Amino acid sequence: MRFQLNVYGSPWAANNAADVRCFVEAAWSAGHEIARVFFFFDGVYHGLLSQSPASDEPNPLDYWQALAQANVDLLLCIAAATNRGVLDAAESRRYQQTVTTSAPFFELTGLGQWAGGFRDVDRIITFK
Repeated sequence: MRFQLNVYGSPWAANNAADVRCFVEAAWSAGHEIARVFFFFDGVYHGLLSQSPASDEPNPLDYWQALAQANVDLLLCIAAATNRGVLDAAESRRYQQTVTTSAPFFELTGLGQWAGGFRDVDRIITFK
C-alpha cells in the first residue's frame, strides 16, 4: 500500500513528528511505501530551519531529514508557509527577504501536490 501523510498541526502543539515516526516505522515494517508528507496550515512550521529544541528533547528536523534521505518527499504548502514566514531561497527573493527559513530538505509546493494524493496513493492519513 502507498501512503500520503498530511501534517496539519504545529510541531509545538501536538506530537505530530513522533506520531508520524511511529506510523512510518509500522508501515515500512509491513512492506508499505510512504510517497510523501504534505505539511499544511501550522504544520508548515515543521520545516522551519531555526527550530532549537531543548537538549533533552528530540529534534524533529533530524527525523524529517532522515525521511527525505529515504526518498520521501517533504512538501510544505507554499501559501501556508509564506504566510508564516517559512521561506525557501526562491520565495525569500520573491518577497525581498534576506534569509531563507525553511530547511533545505523541504520543498515548497502548491496544493496540486496535496490533491495529487487522491489519485496516486492508496491511503491518505492526516495528523492534526
